[in-house]
Amino acid sequence: MSSHSPLPQSALPLLSRIYYRSYLFAAQFMFRIGFGLYSLFKKPAPGTTPTLIKSYPPAPHLKHRIFYPPNYTASSAPLPLYLSMHGGGFAFGVPRFDDAVNAKICADWNVLAISLDYPKAPAARYPTATQQVVATVLAILADDSLPIDHHRVAIGGYSAGGTLALSASLDPLLKGKIHAVTPFYPPTDFTISAADRKDTRPYRYKGEVDGLLNIVPLSLYAYVPVGQDLRVPGLSPAFAPRAELPEWVCTVGAELDIFANEAGAMMGRLAGKELVKVGGSEGLGGPDREGFEAEGGRLKWVLVKGGGHGFTHMWGPTKDDPEKTKKDAEEAFRVLREWLFEGPFRVTK
Repeated sequence: MSSHSPLPQSALPLLSRIYYRSYLFAAQFMFRIGFGLYSLFKKPAPGTTPTLIKSYPPAPHLKHRIFYPPNYTASSAPLPLYLSMHGGGFAFGVPRFDDAVNAKICADWNVLAISLDYPKAPAARYPTATQQVVATVLAILADDSLPIDHHRVAIGGYSAGGTLALSASLDPLLKGKIHAVTPFYPPTDFTISAADRKDTRPYRYKGEVDGLLNIVPLSLYAYVPVGQDLRVPGLSPAFAPRAELPEWVCTVGAELDIFANEAGAMMGRLAGKELVKVGGSEGLGGPDREGFEAEGGRLKWVLVKGGGHGFTHMWGPTKDDPEKTKKDAEEAFRVLREWLFEGPFRVTK
């Protein structure tokens, strides 16, 4: 991809900064209280608790949840490693929210699944979370107590966690150590405003409002420091050169998500496809918008029709149709598993 001119993040007016800071402080406080009560009274569903919870220096406060397959024994062969990160606008969330998803992935795929924690904004603005994820991944890969097949390592995540997966996979320290990156519905381009994202997705009925449109400016304030170039690939993976990403990239988008268009556009650029005008931005057109493969399957774009942001966790705009949302999630994970084990996780003899 050609070089780009810097686009620095501008400072918000004082009153806006006060409002956002106060809102974040209150929301994070309420989240901690709410999650504490949830943890106290809500028992985990059977089979969804991690095998281990570990931390690594220099961030012992970050607890990473490790899932072994139910049939794993000490004599079993090393396992493919699937790392993932939760969403939450870079400012909220905990790895435990992904326990049910990771337990199912671990059991269904027969992999070692690890849910990574990371520091939250605004206390940790870009690139702090990316740097910590890279350090954590290196520590995990150096942990001889874990049954890791070092030839089969993938990293993914949901929403902001998917963005961090892309960002971390670009780091030179992980070059050759991460073989695939698999983000779900990630924001990939911080140069696109909420207003320009608004008309990049279809709406189910007149007057429908996408709740994420109010979250975008809040996340931008919380996560991106003033003066930061918004086109840096580590922040906006849409600008990442193909050669700097892992060999295998599979991105899963949701049709009813304001981030789907930019995620698809990122995959289109990586594949050298021509983009078209979509809303206030650019994106894939024609059949490619619905999904495509390129480079012999090494690049794969999956669009979940009628799916919403958070569909993998039964959240978001489609949660009012749990049967469809569950089917969408199961199919997306089936497609991803098939792609992984026919590609980067394939055992060659």
